[in-house]
Amino acid sequence: MKLPGPVPALIAAAVVLQACGRAAPRSEAGAAAGYAPAAGVASDAAAPLEAAPVATVSFGDMDRVRADLAALKGKPVFLNFWATWCAPCMEELPDLAALAREAGGENMAFLGISLDSWVTGEGTETGDKVRKALASAGVSYPNVVYTGDQDPLLEGFRLPGSIPYSILYDPEGRDVARFDGQTSIEEVRRAMAQHARKKEGAPRPQDPSASH
Repeated sequence: MKLPGPVPALIAAAVVLQACGRAAPRSEAGAAAGYAPAAGVASDAAAPLEAAPVATVSFGDMDRVRADLAALKGKPVFLNFWATWCAPCMEELPDLAALAREAGGENMAFLGISLDSWVTGEGTETGDKVRKALASAGVSYPNVVYTGDQDPLLEGFRLPGSIPYSILYDPEGRDVARFDGQTSIEEVRRAMAQHARKKEGAPRPQDPSASH
């Protein structure tokens, strides 16, 4: 979905999407992991239920986004740009949630960047809307609601001006794969596996102490 320019256009787009929106389909991965009870949750209605992991949602500008990415250096990072008013983004979220549970933890980190503040501002309404969308999709990884201007974000991350859009970084923070538009969990798996093979096949750095 193309990012509208001025804020009035964003609001108009949001109204259209709300009027014409449809429920996001439950993909195979999403149905298996995004909508099923979380591990450890009892299926017996009479038994006490454990709370499912909840994604942390914060507000921040480019400095905050870059700081969060820097804190994740040392492991691969999947960065996803999305918004609740973007139908393809909402359809994609359950798959990303499933992949994060599958490949997360010590192996890989996930970070979402919501662009909802460009429509509904930086108040409680926006935070509640983003949290509700993430909870519905089963997302447990952290998200930042971006509060800065469009140009620094588009230029800083070389975005094409449409969402959803995702970037895969290696543990050193290098951009190794990009996903323009709604992607599938298999596409991301293949990119991760391809990067892992390249890393395993790379020559080991020479030990300076062994040089002549």
